[in-house]
Amino acid sequence: MRLLPYRLEGTPGILRPTVDVRLMYGDTGDWNLRALVDTGAPISFFDRGAADAVGVRLNNAGARRGRIKILGGDWDVQYEHVQMSLVVDSVHSWSAEVAFVSSPELQMPFQGVLGTDGFLDKFAVTFNRYYEYFAIERPDDWHERVGRPLLEDPAGAPDPEWVRPRRD
Repeated sequence: MRLLPYRLEGTPGILRPTVDVRLMYGDTGDWNLRALVDTGAPISFFDRGAADAVGVRLNNAGARRGRIKILGGDWDVQYEHVQMSLVVDSVHSWSAEVAFVSSPELQMPFQGVLGTDGFLDKFAVTFNRYYEYFAIERPDDWHERVGRPLLEDPAGAPDPEWVRPRRD
């Protein structure tokens, strides 16, 4: 498990759960950047500067493209497979398909957003805004620590109508 602090981001500064990530794309490059952990984002995405820094050729023929709605706008994106790791702990590393925003006009106080696909589907994240930290850990570790005791203790078990997702 890795505990990380909420940090002041933007102007004026707002406390947010951000993390420094190393983004690696093929053999063209790697880049350290700051990304927001966002439970409301369905995908993970990065800005144009991150794409340029790691050598993603935007508008590449044959690349998968799409559009996403963020920050009040519609943005063209290109999807690419990347490797990522936490800068503070490379044990937390993963591969994912992420979106790169084509336009340099997207302005955020960080270079990326780690959403459901590409991050939250790889790790269990627990937020504690009251104490201004969050924890990132492997899902099996979280399950052993928190989930399994709930399932083994009928008094503390979840609602019997709840059906556990099956993991194969």
